[in-house]
Amino acid sequence: MHALIPFCTSVPSPTFYQDFIEGLESALAELGHTAERFEFREIGALAQEELERFFSWGRTARCDLVLDLCCWGFALSRVRLWDGGSEVGPTIFDSLGARYAALLFDQPFFQPVPVLQSASLLLCYPDRHHPELIGALYPSLQAKAMLFVPPATRRGNDRSPGRWRDRRTPLLYAGNLAPEAIEPFWSDAPHRRLYDGAAAVLDARPEVPLHRAIEEVRRALGLELAQEERLTAHRTLEYFLRHRLRHRLVTSITAAGVPIEVYGKGWDGVALPNNVRVHPATDYRAYMDLIGDARICLDASTYLGGANDRAVQFAVNGTVFFSNAREYLSEAFGDAAGFYSPLDLAEAAERIRDLLARPKEIEARSERLRALALAGHLWRHRLEIILEADAL
Repeated sequence: MHALIPFCTSVPSPTFYQDFIEGLESALAELGHTAERFEFREIGALAQEELERFFSWGRTARCDLVLDLCCWGFALSRVRLWDGGSEVGPTIFDSLGARYAALLFDQPFFQPVPVLQSASLLLCYPDRHHPELIGALYPSLQAKAMLFVPPATRRGNDRSPGRWRDRRTPLLYAGNLAPEAIEPFWSDAPHRRLYDGAAAVLDARPEVPLHRAIEEVRRALGLELAQEERLTAHRTLEYFLRHRLRHRLVTSITAAGVPIEVYGKGWDGVALPNNVRVHPATDYRAYMDLIGDARICLDASTYLGGANDRAVQFAVNGTVFFSNAREYLSEAFGDAAGFYSPLDLAEAAERIRDLLARPKEIEARSERLRALALAGHLWRHRLEIILEADAL
């Protein structure tokens, strides 16, 4: 099998984007397949030279599968053949018989999902609640298959020291903060009551997926929302939910007397307890080093039925983590991981303090996490899900 991976050269490096693509390429080779990249400069538009190069590629290429990370190569999916007549032909990928695997790895309302064009679209989502959300947001979208494919990692991302006791950071949170988003910021929004109501639902019942909270309040208010209004509501409230949880998590843990190292933009713009040490944001490679040096990491997730990439990077480094996203992560990593409720962050602080006082238990959990990551959460394992799908 031969795969093509669209690659946007303007995405800053190093980030998750290059790391994920290198992981996919290595996994394809490990499974006995070949791959190539098609490079382009801008997401959503092809320069004339890129378009001509793509047409030239399509005339002689073999392509069985497209692996499009974040759907950022969607412009390629829309290029069609034309013989000069009155009608255009199929897309180039369809003419080659290629399956098109759109790897979301983000919330669907942040991705250009509805503009993808493929007769053999495989929609790969990182949260088990996403099919319901995608169906509500994009009812006309036609996918040949929808697959739960959470982020993965690779062995090279393990930056932990040879001896567990050499880890120097007891507790770490790495992630940016938007200080303007830790409190409601939509006073001038046309649907302020919808936003206020959904935020109240999520405050009282944080286990409810965002789209269900929005729909619950929308129905109660009797609102009809246009497509763009729905998307704006989801984007606005997810942004708020994400940053509010990050802020509450860090401030609650430290208010209970547990020191923490925090890396990321924005934290120097909010008041924090004295036992928080704030550091500048780092790039992706340095982020891996930070994880490998930590004993415990914190995760604040809006992927309640899945995972962001942080969780698997923690695991491959053997770094014990505490997350609010229990549904899938407890299934994936069992009691080697820790979980908390946003309704009781004081209890989470006590559990973290207690665990830090028992280094042998942390070390045992560390070993289990790494073993689980290597056994089931490498890119090879994610590709096997895609390749074994009925559509292939």
